[in-house]
Amino acid sequence: MRYSRQTSEKFLKFVAIGALVGIVFSIIFVVLPAAALLFLLNTLDVGWNLQWIPSAPVLMTLGAIGGGVFSAVLFIKDRYIPYVEEVPDFEADAEEPGADPYDRE
Repeated sequence: MRYSRQTSEKFLKFVAIGALVGIVFSIIFVVLPAAALLFLLNTLDVGWNLQWIPSAPVLMTLGAIGGGVFSAVLFIKDRYIPYVEEVPDFEADAEEPGADPYDRE
């Protein structure tokens, strides 16, 4: 199945924006708390081995990959399963001129 150039460009834009959001998310929620933990443990001179914590560029790269994949999945899902919300019919109430819309029987 071939896609148009506009659809391919939209897909790549979604993936790029998702990657940038993933980087920001990983900085705010992973890198900064890990840096605070390392700073606190070094300040208190706690002898814990924290070599298992990856470096900041690795965490940002993982965030970019995760964000890009997540946005790609959402783009593909929206292409095949569009979000449609059921809207109530307000005109049906207007057809009965004497009916009170707030009357609950």
